[in-house]
Amino acid sequence: MVSNIPVELKRVASMVDLVVAVIVTFVVVIPPRAVKGKPAAGGDADSRLALAFAQARAAAHPEDAGVIADLSRRLSEVGFTDWAVQEAAAGAARMGQAPTRWRALLATSIAHADRLEAKDALDYTNQALLVCAHAGEAVCPPVEAVRLELYQRHLDAGVRSGIDPRKNPEKFREAGQAALRTVRALGGGPGSANQP
Repeated sequence: MVSNIPVELKRVASMVDLVVAVIVTFVVVIPPRAVKGKPAAGGDADSRLALAFAQARAAAHPEDAGVIADLSRRLSEVGFTDWAVQEAAAGAARMGQAPTRWRALLATSIAHADRLEAKDALDYTNQALLVCAHAGEAVCPPVEAVRLELYQRHLDAGVRSGIDPRKNPEKFREAGQAALRTVRALGGGPGSANQP
């Protein structure tokens, strides 16, 4: 029966065998490409380790605004600004009406500011300011409230200026700083030469 196979079929079979032999030869003879890898997160080994610990703490304590803020800050530091926004915003949403929620809202604002999204940053700062005011001094100490208010004024002035921080970050920063009154202390501490 083998002799009854048409000649054309023998040529096709021979051609298929030849193609398979060539492919196998290439796979065996050509050396594999070197595989190179690098960490997804930027920064040095210490910052990546600190980020891993911050992620673990946030997973263990999802209701802790300080932990959420720390994770968001560390994500921004290694270049994951989009994750920084997502983690902080999700953490603030998870907290519901908790008094410490202002810290997670502030972290969301800072993450937006790192991405040069000034309007979103201002919106979250305004929310943080309201929650801080309702929380009271025990949860939002006056020094933190003042820092938050100064940050809000800076962002508000920058946004009201109409300057796009992505196109001209220096002018946006100058517009924000112009809204804040600068106070220069002339004297040092006790016993300084400039003391009146």
